[in-house]
Amino acid sequence: MPPTVKKQRPKNAIVYSQPKDTHQGKNENTQIHLAVTFLKESPGMTLNLQDLSILADVPMIMEEGAAEKLRAHPKIQFHPATNLYSYKAEVVVDSKDAIVAEMQRHGKKGVGVSVKNLKESWKGSVDAILELEAEGKVIVIRSGKDKAPKYVFWNTISSEQKEQQAVDQEFKDMWLNQRVPEDADILRSLNSEGFAPTTSQAMAAKPAQKKKARKVNRPRPMKITNTHIQGVDLSVDYQAPG
Repeated sequence: MPPTVKKQRPKNAIVYSQPKDTHQGKNENTQIHLAVTFLKESPGMTLNLQDLSILADVPMIMEEGAAEKLRAHPKIQFHPATNLYSYKAEVVVDSKDAIVAEMQRHGKKGVGVSVKNLKESWKGSVDAILELEAEGKVIVIRSGKDKAPKYVFWNTISSEQKEQQAVDQEFKDMWLNQRVPEDADILRSLNSEGFAPTTSQAMAAKPAQKKKARKVNRPRPMKITNTHIQGVDLSVDYQAPG
């Protein structure tokens, strides 16, 4: 009789312990949140309520109560003339020129703009910022391992001012050719002027801490309370008197 081959159960990629992500909330507030998130991730997009409900897969916002809450949301811009909805970004830009105007407005206050806020308003913000940086019009602050732009400031120093304020090459060469004196010469000069170098000031040594003697736990003497058995040898088996 041929050996029986054990059938392997087919692998199933579905994890039944987790609820299926249908991208659709079950209550009104959740669907409003999903609608706002959809508009946030679609900068510059303006939609009517029906298109928004279809594209964001949130049919409950078509109800009057939910639509009212959506219009009153602090991050939603409602346009009554056209009945359109859009995301209300912190900074409103839609072109490179608009970024320049926004940066100049913030530059008067001496503050920068978050690149994140610019991206929420216009998808092409990062490319425009990099172009402006190459032109010397803005200063970009980067952070993180990827060195991604985080903040951008208007460069108040123009190219003409840079040229006017440029240091002559002759002075740069003089500065670089200056010989740094030896340590011994520096100490000698300080001593001659009555100054003591900071390296000669020995740091006050911390007093050595005395090691605390380790306590030895000694067994306490047992107090015998059964006084009626004093003098009796308990190691001997008891024998009844004959």
